[in-house]
Amino acid sequence: MKNFDWKNRNVLITGIHGFVGSNLAKLLIKNGANVYGIHKFNSNNSLLKIEKIINFNSIQINNSKNDNLNLITDLFYDKEIEICFHLAAQVEVSKAYTKPYETLNNNINLTLNLLEAARNSSFIKSFIFCSTDKVYGEIDKKKLPYKEFYLPNPLYPYEISKYSCELIAKSYFHTYNVPIITTRTSNIYGPGQLNFSALIPDVICSIKNNYKFIPRSNGMQERDYLYIDDWIYYLKKLVEQSYSKKNFGELYNFGNGEPITSYQIVKEIHKIMKSKNFAMIEKKFKKFKKNNEINFQAMDMTKAKKIILQKKTPLNEGLNKTIKWYKKYIS
Repeated sequence: MKNFDWKNRNVLITGIHGFVGSNLAKLLIKNGANVYGIHKFNSNNSLLKIEKIINFNSIQINNSKNDNLNLITDLFYDKEIEICFHLAAQVEVSKAYTKPYETLNNNINLTLNLLEAARNSSFIKSFIFCSTDKVYGEIDKKKLPYKEFYLPNPLYPYEISKYSCELIAKSYFHTYNVPIITTRTSNIYGPGQLNFSALIPDVICSIKNNYKFIPRSNGMQERDYLYIDDWIYYLKKLVEQSYSKKNFGELYNFGNGEPITSYQIVKEIHKIMKSKNFAMIEKKFKKFKKNNEINFQAMDMTKAKKIILQKKTPLNEGLNKTIKWYKKYIS
């Protein structure tokens, strides 16, 4: 939509200090939007703080409090929130496995409060809910890539929490006409990812800071990796398209479409950073026993490409940009 202008649009980003939230806020601030945020932890480990970006306002939400709905409703009303990007979630799969109640409580209740606030708002025009490819669950590799019409089969706490949120969002669209679009994305990587339990930042920092990298699998699990700038581009375009196409209630897959094993990812990073330690890592991969993660994942973007031009950063280019950012900002 060529005539869409982000200047002075009132935008709410949940998880604004997170990986995606901070990158999205950075770009929307640059585009002139009035950016507001919700955060759980106001940590110094945020791209916004590291790069000294200050032109936004954010409030802290504690899920143990009972007045969160009133707080969020007041935020929607007082700031006349027009666009909401709901990104916040407890996303660590291993943490979700050990702390299921905390994960389900956090992800579901925040989503419900946001949707209820949006339902009662006369200002909201676009609500983007970000889910995950993990809701599809384990399927026959021959049936990949995932398509939107596939029946979800989540089994573990994290993906159960996200699929539950999808169903709640679907209900709020069909029952109350809340202008919702739901997305499912593959693994996102790039500058600003400060969750070092994630594969790519862990590998980069293990080489950069000379500590031992511990594999999480045998390295043969395949994932579809989407560069952060491509994902931010898609999020912006989804909102811009929603104003003209009114494609609310829709679900879209996003990914790179070229799955790669974690073994190949680790090997490529070692190559780019000219590390001589990959042979030792390779031995660790071979010794690793099977875990509970999904083995093969890849996304079909055919539906999304009907409304948005695909943006595809090559993996090598994305990794190089990511490594440069870590070298510049992370000690």
